Amino acid sequence: MASAAAPLPVPKEEPPAASNEVVSPADALYDKCAQRSEGTVFFQRDLSNMQVAETMADLTLLLQDLCDRHLMKLMTLEGEPCWKLRSRSEADKLRRLTPDERLLYHHIDQVQAEGVWSKALRMRTNFTQQNMTKCLKSLESKDLVQSVMSVKFPNRKMYLLKHLQPSEDIAGGPWQSEGDFDTALIDAISSVIAQHIENETCIKVPGNWNDYGQHDRAAAIAQKKAQVLGVQDIEDAPAVKPYQSYRDPNSSRLVHKNSPQYPTAASVATWLNSKEVLRGKTCREDDMEQLLEMMVLDGRLEKISGTNYRTVLTATDTKIYNGFVDAPCGNCPVFDLCGDEGEISARTCVYFGQWLETQSEEV
Repeated sequence: MASAAAPLPVPKEEPPAASNEVVSPADALYDKCAQRSEGTVFFQRDLSNMQVAETMADLTLLLQDLCDRHLMKLMTLEGEPCWKLRSRSEADKLRRLTPDERLLYHHIDQVQAEGVWSKALRMRTNFTQQNMTKCLKSLESKDLVQSVMSVKFPNRKMYLLKHLQPSEDIAGGPWQSEGDFDTALIDAISSVIAQHIENETCIKVPGNWNDYGQHDRAAAIAQKKAQVLGVQDIEDAPAVKPYQSYRDPNSSRLVHKNSPQYPTAASVATWLNSKEVLRGKTCREDDMEQLLEMMVLDGRLEKISGTNYRTVLTATDTKIYNGFVDAPCGNCPVFDLCGDEGEISARTCVYFGQWLETQSEEV
């Protein structure tokens, strides 16, 4: 009967250094680095200027000690070695990993937000499928890594560190959720953006603003009839001004501003990000341009001079009566037979009588 394997020894968690205890040079270097902002990358000259180690050889030993305890991560930036801090809680979790789990974590850590495919992980580590699945589940249970489905390759499961946001190649842009376009989000953001662009490019005015035309159509028709009766030749009749319907001064309508600062995709994206309505996502200029172009196709916005956008104003209460358009001659069925002389003329036209509300002459 096979004997049970002995459990791996669990390393003890490092207690924080007490104020009355002597702090080791390595911990002193770590504490000085921790005073900087989170995510700071330290180069050798930065660490040397902290004056914790007397010589470069001593500094190298201190850095090696911190890396062995997983309190620092060694990286390379533009061919120059550099270091980045890990939190003590994260370092403690890494010390508790098995060698196989630590190797997987190392490969996942290298790709950062781009993520790594599970099949690629297996090829790099030469693990069996069973061992790799076991190690990945252990890393996920310890909140060290996360798995997401790729939008670009829907059948691939990608792994990245738990605290990182997946790149857009994996999770999609700000308009996508779990690999699919979020229609509700797109509609809500479109309404917010439409209101913002309306405020930037339009202004509300009274309903009768810039309205200088006549409002009494019946009086205008009667005046025209009187003028026509006194003219022998229709070509000598005075022109009739277009008639516009009455507008209520208590109502309001939108008009475009005079020389406004038209919004662009970049300015709208900056404004939207400042409102923080995307719940942790960032809208890039390209993402905003796609949404604005969709709104242009929907007829909600119009593009000005290639890169600027403004609100589309619908034509409401703008019906204009014009004799050239309303005259029955345009669609008259006997237009080719009409003339100055003969049975069909303007004086005997029944359609003119209906249009002008007069009696046509009988032949």
